Amino acid sequence: MNNACPTCGAVYAVATKDIGRKIKCKKCNTALLVDDTGLVLDAPVAVAVAAPAGPADDFETGDDAAVAKKKSRKYSDRGPALGSLLAAVGGVPTILFAVGVFLIIWFTFMPVIGEAATLRATEYPKLLKHEMDLKIKALVPRDKQNKEGIANLTAEEQKQITDKSKPIVEDYSRRIAEAEEDAEETRITNKRDVWFEQNGTMFGFLFLAFGCIAYLRGEQGLILRIVAAVILTFMMLVVFARFGGCGGSMPKL
Repeated sequence: MNNACPTCGAVYAVATKDIGRKIKCKKCNTALLVDDTGLVLDAPVAVAVAAPAGPADDFETGDDAAVAKKKSRKYSDRGPALGSLLAAVGGVPTILFAVGVFLIIWFTFMPVIGEAATLRATEYPKLLKHEMDLKIKALVPRDKQNKEGIANLTAEEQKQITDKSKPIVEDYSRRIAEAEEDAEETRITNKRDVWFEQNGTMFGFLFLAFGCIAYLRGEQGLILRIVAAVILTFMMLVVFARFGGCGGSMPKL
């Protein structure tokens, strides 16, 4: 099937399904008709008036390479390419570096936060006991809230204070017991989390190391490559110190 304009030779993508369709050449503005042989003149005399190409038809004109390039550009304009997104954030090395730094910072602070949680849970039963003592003390008349005053309480006053303090003691005793159980559970949980924290730190070091290596192998600036080399060297020293028996624990970064 002829797919070239008879007047100027512009190539169009026509198929059997287009038979009977009338179009106008984008290059020479000639009226064309698609028949079973392909593109033919729609009128005996074709008017060849130069006109700017426009989006009048759905057909692509030009050679195959140009058509393919135009289609590719048309689809790429629908959204940002993956390469553009990576370039906007600094490329793969920056992503690896950022993920590594995030993991190291996160899992470095997790043990500190865990210790604070354990201390908080351990001190809570003491706080409850202090609150219980204050409530029982408040049952004693204000003018007798000292050793001498308490010693001079009558038997009736002592009985009233004892009766009123029983529900307070029962309530706080239950709450103190629960708080002590929670404190023990928190302490055990934080000890078990050490395994998870060490694994997270390890993956952070791996991401950071790969990011530094990518910086060194890429076409980065001299200062950035020096910084990457220093960080990579420091990480290697930390790993050798940790697993070579020169240090007791992973240093905090």
